[in-house]
Amino acid sequence: MISKFIRDPLLHFTLAGAAVFGAHQLISGGDEGHDAGTIVVDQEALLTFIQYRSKTFQNDQARQQLASMGSKERAELIRDYVREEALHREAQALGLLENDYIIRRRSVQKLEFIAEGIAEQTIELNDGVLEAYFEEHRHDYYEEPSYSFTHVFVNSNTNSPAERADALLAKLNTSGVGFSSATQYGDRFLYHRNYVERTPAFIASHFGEAFKTSLEQLKPDTGQWHGPIVSKHGLHLVMLSKHQPGRIPSLAEVRSRVEDDFLRWKQQQKQELAIQQIVEQYNVENRL
Repeated sequence: MISKFIRDPLLHFTLAGAAVFGAHQLISGGDEGHDAGTIVVDQEALLTFIQYRSKTFQNDQARQQLASMGSKERAELIRDYVREEALHREAQALGLLENDYIIRRRSVQKLEFIAEGIAEQTIELNDGVLEAYFEEHRHDYYEEPSYSFTHVFVNSNTNSPAERADALLAKLNTSGVGFSSATQYGDRFLYHRNYVERTPAFIASHFGEAFKTSLEQLKPDTGQWHGPIVSKHGLHLVMLSKHQPGRIPSLAEVRSRVEDDFLRWKQQQKQELAIQQIVEQYNVENRL
């Protein structure tokens, strides 16, 4: 257990940061009475932070933005500033930058990248861990229902559209017109004639909610035409060939995707832990 702890790369990262931090304090601790271990949060620091982060260097606008923030938003801003300042000082102690904000941001990103790489090395992936993650996040893998259908369109702006639609419906069913032959009938439609494995949201975007609701009431049958169904465009005669209900797939079906998501999630957790250990080396003095 102890040997495993000693070999932990995150521990090495933290200890290295602490060593650099301590050395930096010894070197600069007597410089004009400034406490290198203290992060001062005051209005000017936050105004500067807001302007650089938004890339709009307008002090009045930043001042108004800061003044209009609620307590929760301001707390998040302070947290982000402290996090960046701690990483900046750590990068500076490591000699990664000069006193330039662009270099500062790049150096902070470098340190984040280092933490990310170390975090990635410490992740262990096995069936038990993956199954537990999948069970906890299974709804993230929900697959929307889908419909496959073809339709014959009757423009409502033509003469006697309802009568035309009824006559066409009878002809389609009597003649046994199939999925691939439907394009020979009806009026020209703005979008597609055939829709294969399309979600309800996609269908509604083309036809409207009323059409989508009517389609959901049909049962798949490649030998039967239904309608007329009203859409925001006109009348439709519809053959529904397939309906796939919404479902959550098994782990085996989406394993590679779950592995990628788990590794990304775990890596972010470990990276943030390593960074937080750096941030905690500093005292935060809020002077607002």
